[in-house]
Amino acid sequence: MGSAMSTALPQPSRLQITTRIETLPPSLLIALTSLTTTLLVLSFQQGLSGLSSHHQSLRQWIRWSRRLGLSSSLRYYRLQLAKSLPWTRRKLQSEIDARRDQMVRDVQAEWNSLLDDSAADRAHRHYVLPDRTSSPDEILALLSQWSRTDRALWDDGRASGAIYHGDARFLDFAGRVLGLFSAANPLHPDLFPHVRKMEGEVVSMMIRLFRGTTDKETEDTTSTSLRRGCCGTLTSGGTEYILLACKAYRDRARDLRGVTAPEIVAPTTIHAAFAKAAHYFGMRLILVDVDPTTGLVDVRDVEKHLTRNTVLVAASAPNFPHGIIDPIRPLSDLARQRNIGFHSDCCLGGMILPFVESLQQSGRLDDISRVADEIPPFDFRLPGITSISADMHKYGYAPKGSSCVMYSSEELRRYQYFVSIDWTGGIYASPTLAGSRPGGIGAATWAVMVHLGREGYLHISERIVRTARAIREGIREGIDGLDVVGNPLSSVVAFRSTSPEVNIYGVGQAMSKKGWNLNSLQHPSCLHICCTNLHCGREKRFLDDLREAVEEVRAHPDEFAGGSAAVYGMAHSVPDATLLEPIAKGFVDALFSA
Repeated sequence: MGSAMSTALPQPSRLQITTRIETLPPSLLIALTSLTTTLLVLSFQQGLSGLSSHHQSLRQWIRWSRRLGLSSSLRYYRLQLAKSLPWTRRKLQSEIDARRDQMVRDVQAEWNSLLDDSAADRAHRHYVLPDRTSSPDEILALLSQWSRTDRALWDDGRASGAIYHGDARFLDFAGRVLGLFSAANPLHPDLFPHVRKMEGEVVSMMIRLFRGTTDKETEDTTSTSLRRGCCGTLTSGGTEYILLACKAYRDRARDLRGVTAPEIVAPTTIHAAFAKAAHYFGMRLILVDVDPTTGLVDVRDVEKHLTRNTVLVAASAPNFPHGIIDPIRPLSDLARQRNIGFHSDCCLGGMILPFVESLQQSGRLDDISRVADEIPPFDFRLPGITSISADMHKYGYAPKGSSCVMYSSEELRRYQYFVSIDWTGGIYASPTLAGSRPGGIGAATWAVMVHLGREGYLHISERIVRTARAIREGIREGIDGLDVVGNPLSSVVAFRSTSPEVNIYGVGQAMSKKGWNLNSLQHPSCLHICCTNLHCGREKRFLDDLREAVEEVRAHPDEFAGGSAAVYGMAHSVPDATLLEPIAKGFVDALFSA
């Protein structure tokens, strides 16, 4: 019947359409043409605006359109058109606000459910400054209880990353050092000379670990494998040292080459702080796609994006999402040939990769290593590397807020600094973004590094890499429906679904119900576990739980369609990712709600 109706409907010919258009009044025809053109231009401009705000090149846009397909591309531009029209933009914004507010209510309820809801705890919820003083003993007793409650959430070794050592006595040792120097501020080296000494020695130890030398060590530095004249500063974490390095390269290129539109070229898996640096400092971040199977970027693709405005090429050892070490040697060689700076970001692997490499060279990992597992060079041995960053508060086991950025020369490091000569408060100069800094962090970092020494780091690194390799091979060989992303060599193992019956984010939810806290990733959709000292000896339990989780999702998919599965499902279905920014900002708002 439907077929008969469709054949009965008259189909206007091209001649009929043309005849109808010719019968329209000229003024109406002009108005319709103008309206159509305006709508198309608005849609295209909105699309270009979205592209420029995310620093995508035309080549990237073409690749993105092809990957998205015609249907999804049309949806994208239809959405841009809706955003350009006031009446549809208001409706769209209303829907976004509703989703954001609901998300904020959900996460606040979840976080509050983790708090102690006893009468004593409720009595210590302060929204205004208390009128009276409180006993230090009373406050310490309360905080001790809160600390024990929080510790129970991660102490059993089921959280990805976050806590890298975890031993109670070790944490107490670092905490005692923090307390000894809690009043110290490195801004005043004349008042805290030992803090200045310890920070300088931490930088020197880090440079030597990455095959450089400041030419001031007491040991023999005649080895040709060490890069001479290196230097660095301590920073508060990965984001700060990436910001500082990008600023240094921007300012140096502007000063020496007259570059006014600086560009950074990096793989799509580079740390998000490079996007933050580009946003803060008026730079353009050009992201180059990685191979979906190996997770590696093609050096030839990187070369295609280099221009006279390129001030920095950056890569990871390893990257955060998948634990893959980028092709540092050929990328840094390319940068050197083009007289461009190269940054090796070792935020995640900086304090484990040097020791894994030593373990492999000594044969201590021969029973679990293959030829493909050899650690490639990532440090100052490579002449094209001009800066390196690493976190001591991860696999260096220092307190949070401890990291280091290192440069191949003092000349480059000076572009990181800020100096104000004319301030009425005197001449002001600071090495990093912060002025005042907590001196206890540098002191505790020094204490932890001296306490562990190479022997201690080798021991813990061996335990962790054995755990990560066991999980990697266990997924590859023993869990139907999952596969490992690329060939991770250190502590991070990412895995994705190979079956349409297994929603990988649903697997993450199923693991959460078993007490595991894993990281949800996208592009491609996958999960990862960042192995730490707390995971050692728990790899079989993880693999058993993961195998069960896959089967549960396969058998009952609807039970695992909410939470992160719903959030990331929405992220993949939305044609314009900028629509999710207000929701993400709502999450950040919730962090500071009392």
